[in-house]
Amino acid sequence: MQSNKWTTLMIAYHNTLTLIDNDSAAQEALNKALQLARKTKAKVTALKINRPNNNLLSRLGLIPENALDPMLFVKKLINQYQRQGVEIEVKQINNVKDHIALIDESTSRHYDLIIINNQHHSLLKEIMPSRESHLLRDSALPIMIVGNKHWQPHGHILTALETTESNFEHNQLNQSLLDDSQQLSRLLNSDIHLVNCYQLENWSMAVTADSHHRSDEEQKQQHWQRLLDKAKHYQLKREHLHLEQGLPDHVIPNVAHKCNANLLVIGAGEHHGLISELKGHTSAVIIDQLKCDILAIKPQLH
Repeated sequence: MQSNKWTTLMIAYHNTLTLIDNDSAAQEALNKALQLARKTKAKVTALKINRPNNNLLSRLGLIPENALDPMLFVKKLINQYQRQGVEIEVKQINNVKDHIALIDESTSRHYDLIIINNQHHSLLKEIMPSRESHLLRDSALPIMIVGNKHWQPHGHILTALETTESNFEHNQLNQSLLDDSQQLSRLLNSDIHLVNCYQLENWSMAVTADSHHRSDEEQKQQHWQRLLDKAKHYQLKREHLHLEQGLPDHVIPNVAHKCNANLLVIGAGEHHGLISELKGHTSAVIIDQLKCDILAIKPQLH
């Protein structure tokens, strides 16, 4: 039974879309897209967005233009993974914004996952929506936002659940988060931690007394039981379950740091999921606070 379930989970990502980084030889997004594809037998499509060369030294003729060409490293990386059987396609696109290129391409063909670099925006840059914000808002696909932290073997995946709501769509999103976490934990040889944060109901401003008001401890126990219910089918250790009072933008980075997570799996929907609860520039703030990679999953609409 376990092997049949795992066979189903293994084919979740058939076709991954990513970007070639014009500004860095590290190519974290492409590198991790290729690592996943090697494990899942998926195809990787990498978009190369051609932009005018604005480097002053190159325009003055002090260094050759091809010295700044990221494709010199990309071709070596691609050849390395092609020799291991990974199918890779590079698409050249003329000057256009990253998120527009990704969304246009993702709607023209079937893709399962978008992988991008974490740009780590400063607060001064948050006047305009970031590339990550555009994709979280406008793309229906799961978005993986990656940095330069390597996926350590025998590492940890942190999955952020929100258990207060119990409607069908939200339960389905929680199920997707758990299923994808289980798949990735096996692919990356990692274990799973769950985190849930909650706010206490404050009755100090109530006009009339209510016998149904619950104590702080009763509220905590109710949230703990909900977390246990979500975890019971995944054979998780109790010490891998984290329940903390507070806001997601404070709790999640703290727990991710404590358990040294390789990856955070989180919901991101228009009306559901923890990222959607973060208003203004806060979604970018939580992304920038995290040192681990992030997989943001939206509800599947039927």
